[in-house]
Amino acid sequence: MFNYFSSLLYPKFKLVIVLLLALNAVIYAMVDTLTSAVDALAWLALLVMYEMEANGIAPLAENTLGKMRDILIAVIVGVFVSYLHDSEWLDVANSALWFALIALLESEVRWPEKVFKFRQGYWLATVIVFAGLIAMVMVWAWQSAWLDVYDATLWIIAFASIEVDIFQLFQRKQA
Repeated sequence: MFNYFSSLLYPKFKLVIVLLLALNAVIYAMVDTLTSAVDALAWLALLVMYEMEANGIAPLAENTLGKMRDILIAVIVGVFVSYLHDSEWLDVANSALWFALIALLESEVRWPEKVFKFRQGYWLATVIVFAGLIAMVMVWAWQSAWLDVYDATLWIIAFASIEVDIFQLFQRKQA
């Protein structure tokens, strides 16, 4: 699987995904609620930060990146609370899965030695979260919510590519 990505001109592939996600945020700003647009922009900024860290690109100090991630996560939690308040249960379930993925990524960034030590359990947790996210795509497809299907599919691809980068980084560190 990892060789597949390297044969795709991988950085260009990721750039296309990020550009599509930026377009996605604009679409949400135009056709959906302000909450959805803020959610999409916060997630996009968080994705870019994880991508930079996974590839050793840190234009800011590590503690500054950590604080910025914390602020973005707080914004995303605020969006989650608004979904709870409005009883948007599908969005609540989707957000909960994404929070689980963020917890896994934060663990990789903050405690890589512990993640490596428990890599099989960590890998299983990651697979379960991604399976849940894919199930969400199927639910939205069943409901004919095509913008949500498109959005969720892009995000899954984007975060899966970061997971591949982090996995390769662990392999290089252990070699």
